[in-house]
Amino acid sequence: GCNRPVKCTEKFAGHAANLRTAIAWSCNSFFCNAFRLTVDNRKYGDPRVGLTKWKEYLTAFDLGHKTGVDLPSEDGGNVPDTAAYDKEYRGSWNSCTMVTIGIGQDKLLVTPLQMANAVCIVANKGYYYTPHFVEKIDDETIEDSSLLNRYRVKHSVLTHISDTSYKAVIAGMHDVVENGTAKVVQIPGINICAKTGTAENYRVIDGKRTKLKDNSMFVCFAPMENPRIAVAVVVENAGFGATWAGPIARIILEKYFNDSLIMAGK
Repeated sequence: GCNRPVKCTEKFAGHAANLRTAIAWSCNSFFCNAFRLTVDNRKYGDPRVGLTKWKEYLTAFDLGHKTGVDLPSEDGGNVPDTAAYDKEYRGSWNSCTMVTIGIGQDKLLVTPLQMANAVCIVANKGYYYTPHFVEKIDDETIEDSSLLNRYRVKHSVLTHISDTSYKAVIAGMHDVVENGTAKVVQIPGINICAKTGTAENYRVIDGKRTKLKDNSMFVCFAPMENPRIAVAVVVENAGFGATWAGPIARIILEKYFNDSLIMAGK
């Protein structure tokens, strides 16, 4: 709860000064506070309304349900609602109850594909295409285009969100790689935008809830000016996002852009 404040792991001064800096240095306290400001927004007048509005936003970003990719076993993840907390806390809860949702914890569950799709929305400044397994379309002049139309459906997300807001997030994600938590991902000549993540990992062992080593998480897209690829990596029990997930994403980007790996053998 809020009696035990959420602190940042980075020691960079001023890391919570604004959104861009908070993204660059992955500041937990900034994002938890942003979540609370959403749920407790005075214009809603009730944290129940605030949490419902928050869920609407995440649902619009294609979280909390299946994306529709060509996989029969796709998991939909979970974006909790008021009913979930009413059940657990008998209707007595507030924004402090689930404050760690601000950093992707608590009851929030996402899949790697959802993470990649969400970062596509940021890269595109407000739209996405349902993920499909398509390498390329050879004949775009095919008369019966109904077969191809499902790959072309453009989903716009909350059109009232301004380009300025997206640009602030993109700038912060670029700072992550240039001078923030994931400098290890830099590739000469390519402006990469990224976000590191570390997810707490619990398992029930011998009837007891046991904390294991954190899961390492990383999302990115590139290039910043005209995005062509988005990547999400999750490595279980691997610690900070920049430790293992970031370098793996870098290898994928390097292979995609340069068709070579300068890190090979290191």
